[in-house]
Amino acid sequence: MVRNMLIESVLFLAAGLFMLSYGSDWFVLGASRVAKQFNISSFVIGATIVAFGTSLPEIVTSAYAASTGSVELAVGNALGSCIANIGLVLGLSLIISTVFIKNRSVLKNGYLYIIYTIIFTAIGYNGFSFFDGIFLLFLLLVYVVYTIKSGEMDDEEHEKSITFKKAIIYLLIGLLFVILGSSFFVDGAKGLASAFGVSEKIIGFTIVAFGTSLPELSVSFAAARQKLGGIVIGNVIGSNIANMFGALAIASIIHEIPAVKFELSVNILMVLLLIAMMSKEKIKAVLNLNSTKEYLSKITKADGLILILIYLLFVLGLTGIF
Repeated sequence: MVRNMLIESVLFLAAGLFMLSYGSDWFVLGASRVAKQFNISSFVIGATIVAFGTSLPEIVTSAYAASTGSVELAVGNALGSCIANIGLVLGLSLIISTVFIKNRSVLKNGYLYIIYTIIFTAIGYNGFSFFDGIFLLFLLLVYVVYTIKSGEMDDEEHEKSITFKKAIIYLLIGLLFVILGSSFFVDGAKGLASAFGVSEKIIGFTIVAFGTSLPELSVSFAAARQKLGGIVIGNVIGSNIANMFGALAIASIIHEIPAVKFELSVNILMVLLLIAMMSKEKIKAVLNLNSTKEYLSKITKADGLILILIYLLFVLGLTGIF
């Protein structure tokens, strides 16, 4: 009986992950092509279109989990993906290539990100209610408007490989795949937790969070290989904003979310580290140390190793191994 449940759960997880990954990829491809048609900068594309497109799995999965009463899966997916995006997605991307930040709006967005994270932590320290979710969605709208208005044009080239008509088709099919895939993925995760006797919270913060972060990982890897630092950082920041103020907000509107104080503390630690890494060159300039005018900041492979190490310690601490 348990064996059959395990096999069924793995199949559901695999099918859901396949649909989530390909669906979000198609959505991002179509949306990015449409955005670039209107001469939107790479960072704005990364922080809005790409970020929200790759966060569709988290948003839809958390909403579905909350609607079925699996609130620990919902919060584990949304908040766990934020931690994974910095510790694992950005960390591994930095191993591929050092990220150079040349656009001032990237730094400004990073500072806004830390402010948003502090607000998010304060609101949800004792759990998230219906009204908290409404307020978080409002802040998400403010972020999107600010990012679009403050975005500067840059010289990073973005692929224009498909026509405008095909882009619309990719958008619609991608969205459909994400919606269907989230249902399979959540059902598989719940079955896996039941088969192994593991709490839905641990499954949510590990397997589900990592699975729904795969689109971000794919996009960031591709951007890192092409030296598109604006998209790498924009994707991570925008995705995490979407996870906190979109995925978790919608989930809390559907069902009250319990407190997860340890995970909130780890999340804000990761954000502080990221912003510190982004600000190194600015600090050097203020202190009149060696700095270059070729770029505003850079995040190195050594920084990536630090982020990966902290993420691994978080997983070990969460599961009780460490």
